[in-house]
Amino acid sequence: MPTDLSIALAAARAAARAVQALGDPQLFAAGSVIDKGVAGPATVADIASQVAATITLRNAYGDSVRIVAEESLEEVEALGGDSLLALVATAVCAAGIDCDVATARAALAGAADHGGTGTFWAIDPLDGTKGYLRGGQFAIAIALVVDGQPTVGVLGLPRLSAVGNGTDAVTGGAGVLAAAVAGGGAVQTPIDHWAPVRIAAYQWSRGDPLRLAGSVERGHSASESLESRAAALGIVEPVRVDSQAKYALVARGDADAYLRLSPTPDYRECLWDHAAGALVAVEAGCIVTDSRGISMDFSTGRRLTQSQGVICAPPRLHAELVAALAPLVR
Repeated sequence: MPTDLSIALAAARAAARAVQALGDPQLFAAGSVIDKGVAGPATVADIASQVAATITLRNAYGDSVRIVAEESLEEVEALGGDSLLALVATAVCAAGIDCDVATARAALAGAADHGGTGTFWAIDPLDGTKGYLRGGQFAIAIALVVDGQPTVGVLGLPRLSAVGNGTDAVTGGAGVLAAAVAGGGAVQTPIDHWAPVRIAAYQWSRGDPLRLAGSVERGHSASESLESRAAALGIVEPVRVDSQAKYALVARGDADAYLRLSPTPDYRECLWDHAAGALVAVEAGCIVTDSRGISMDFSTGRRLTQSQGVICAPPRLHAELVAALAPLVR
């Protein structure tokens, strides 16, 4: 029988094919980019990716499978309805999955679970939409969460090179999947076939440059403040990249740590923005906590209400970063 990991990989690949079928986002027609206000933009690719991944999971587990995903049917109906869903269905069909407007609508309706306790899947269909639109990095993130902890995590990274060194790792490539099962380590494989290679975080030590992965979008985190505090540990080399690709870069040693502060004091992270990436990093040898050094709790619903920001780094560096960032954490 297929394993949970193999199904997650299939879902990520289906989602990536749907995104690819839509072509260059800089050439999108009117109506393909949606303004969600303070939530930022979404595109037909975000929705098509979610529909492709959701159909794959529902085909494997049945329609009763619990799925927590970012894009909602209510927003799609309000912002485009059938005309938008028709574009989505065309892209999903191009990914090799039978889909029409009704099927796309059912898939969106079937991915509206609120998470919390028990077992469910979390999908971020296109993390880093602004990066996707500008030709930068984005991620398709799929995680299986059991009793508040990710147990399977897959990051689909269609623009990430298979190998890299520092910023060279994020300049584009044929695409990879980073994947992990709890207790089983982390691997990287080409996005289109299974050829896994173990990945492991770099064990930073004093005297090394400190390569800090952070957001390209200034509004997403206080990158400059974080880098200023971290400079107490050594020379900081920023690695600015969109999406959960940051977790993958730390997991495979192309960055030393990923830091994020909540953009406002009352902001709480979304479940789907961290579940898959956090597991990949942990299984590659990192500790992932919030910015206070407290373990991430994925059992609190669609928002991580008990967590503030992120520190992702190997153990020794993680401890030093918790101490260095303490003055910034409220």
